[in-house]
Amino acid sequence: MEVHHHTQTPRKKWTHYFWEFFMLFLAVTLGFFVENQREHFVEHRREKEFMRSMVEDLKSDTAALNRIIQRRTIRIKTLDSISLLLNEPVNTAYLSALYYCSRMSRRIATIAFINNDRTIQQLKNSGGLRLIRKLVVSDSIIYYYNSVQRLKMIEEREWEYIRDNILYSYKIFDGRIYDKMMDEEDRIHRPPDNPALLQYTKEDLNAFISGLHSIKTSNVAYIRFSIALYDNAVNLLETIEKEYHLK
Repeated sequence: MEVHHHTQTPRKKWTHYFWEFFMLFLAVTLGFFVENQREHFVEHRREKEFMRSMVEDLKSDTAALNRIIQRRTIRIKTLDSISLLLNEPVNTAYLSALYYCSRMSRRIATIAFINNDRTIQQLKNSGGLRLIRKLVVSDSIIYYYNSVQRLKMIEEREWEYIRDNILYSYKIFDGRIYDKMMDEEDRIHRPPDNPALLQYTKEDLNAFISGLHSIKTSNVAYIRFSIALYDNAVNLLETIEKEYHLK
């Protein structure tokens, strides 16, 4: 009967297992490090793209604010003209101008600031605000958009003043004339002649002029806040360009 001898494989030294474990650990660690660096690279690139987009938004905002400040400065003269022309006795030679100014006083669609919030909405919706690593930039962005909201609050209050004042304007100005002053493209034109005013009371006139004063006060506040917002936009624009070397 034959006896078979089993060859015994020599046992591996503990150092061998140590090096196997170490190499595996090193490979996993390097893989994690490379992936982490890749994610950082992608996030930094996205961050810079968002900042480029925000710079374009801010340039659009500053241009819009500049136009609004100019138009609202002219509007102060329009509001003053209505009060002046309504002083008793009313000069019938200026009724056309009075109708035109009174109708224009309630139109603020072209002098209301609508900020370009494309980038900030993208950042909010995608959770991208966390991408902004530079604290001075993120703080400036938050401050700017909070200032935009404050300006919108002034605009809402102004709308309330206008709606209240319209009720008294109907007691002074003929609505049929207002209707003829509008064209198909929603533009306002001066009446070709000097249409008469309605028979109003001194109380109605006083309430209307007081309402004009509230509208003017709101308009002045809007200009002041618009100037401050313009300065904020310029500062934010310069900060982003400096921090991200976009020039």
